[in-house]
Amino acid sequence: MSYVLTFANTHAAILAEKALLQAGYPAGVMPLPSGIKAGCGIALRVVDYIASNTLLKENNIVVSAVYQVSKNLHDSVYNEVAL
Repeated sequence: MSYVLTFANTHAAILAEKALLQAGYPAGVMPLPSGIKAGCGIALRVVDYIASNTLLKENNIVVSAVYQVSKNLHDSVYNEVAL
C-alpha cells in the first residue's frame, strides 16, 4: 500500500523528498492526482506515511494532507488519512 502526501507549495514537496531520500525512505515526487483537490500541484508518494510524517515534522516540513492509495478495477482511489 502507498500514500500520497500533499504540501502547500512546491518548495516544501522538494525539501520533503530530499529529506526522506537522505534518511533512506523510498519517496518520489509525482503530479498531484486528479482525485485530490488540494495542494500545490505536485505530491510525494511514500510507503510508510507515519515514519515519513515523523521525519518531516522533525525537519520542520509541513504536510498539508495524507491520502491512502487503493486501486479499484479502473482507477486509483485516494482516501484522506488523519494526520
